[in-house]
Amino acid sequence: MTDNNIYPDALKASIKSAKRTDENIELVVRLSNTATRALHYIVDVRTRKYDPETRTLTLSLSDEGREVIPSAFATLPEFRYIDPESDAEILLKVPEKLIILSSTDPLGELAFEVHQLSDTEEVVVEVGCADVPFYKDTRVKVDMQLPAARWQQHKVRVTKRMEELWPKS
Repeated sequence: MTDNNIYPDALKASIKSAKRTDENIELVVRLSNTATRALHYIVDVRTRKYDPETRTLTLSLSDEGREVIPSAFATLPEFRYIDPESDAEILLKVPEKLIILSSTDPLGELAFEVHQLSDTEEVVVEVGCADVPFYKDTRVKVDMQLPAARWQQHKVRVTKRMEELWPKS
């Protein structure tokens, strides 16, 4: 992350609602800009993490901490802006099942873990933002950060218990 040019709390987030469809969980995240200038933010879910022990789903709309894989094709996230003293909403669609590569199997074996996200008890949403628009820097970089992580000045985080969003079935 670069030096923080915006007040850390200038962008506020809340999870407004959640609903289940046949294949997805849909969350509406409301952002409020309390700054005196426009703020730019990432709209795409860049990472999904699920902790089966705590039943916590973390959706990160940020490239901060993502692993850079040399020579791999990396797509840039979608960016939007929110005017000063304004609100915006983001609709996040997350598949009901999260399938990840298992890290507990013996070396050389390929296995997957399947997590049913309908069991989620808590959801965390992180949104990367900055007070400047994103422009891809074409200069050669020696650090191993993704371009959007280099751009990001702050990350707003909101946590919500799912029982507050819908009754447990």
